[in-house]
Amino acid sequence: MKKLIVLCMAMFLSSCAVLKAPICNADLDNTVMTITDSNLAAVLHFADGKADLSKNDLAKIKEVAKRAVTEDAYIVVYGHASHRTRTKDPIQRIIVNLEISNDRAVNVAKALIDAGVPMERISSAAMFDSRPVKKEKTRADEAANRRAEIYLYWFE
Repeated sequence: MKKLIVLCMAMFLSSCAVLKAPICNADLDNTVMTITDSNLAAVLHFADGKADLSKNDLAKIKEVAKRAVTEDAYIVVYGHASHRTRTKDPIQRIIVNLEISNDRAVNVAKALIDAGVPMERISSAAMFDSRPVKKEKTRADEAANRRAEIYLYWFE
């Protein structure tokens, strides 16, 4: 059953679009907020199977956090994985990549909170290997896909 739930979540996430439409937040008394602008603020890359942040990553995160707080922005962190895993089983591959992409996104989100961004202004999403930036023909291509993207969003 766990595999089925994870697979359904993975399929749902693979069809998700980046926030481009109005959103509704129940905590805001059903007020509709429209995105007025967005910006890719940083891309962090990870070693194979890892979600650890380097000193360089933490420095980038601090810069993004300062900008987000100063400019009153919201943040969405998208965690990504490369297609290749140690398993040949397609369901296991999805599960492994969903877990590692989630770990990457969550670690970045935690670092943003530690850097001063209010928790309620941060969301994270595990995109597993659904949004590659390169076709994986080489190890360098795989490395490019093992990433977390930090987007800033502004609403009216």
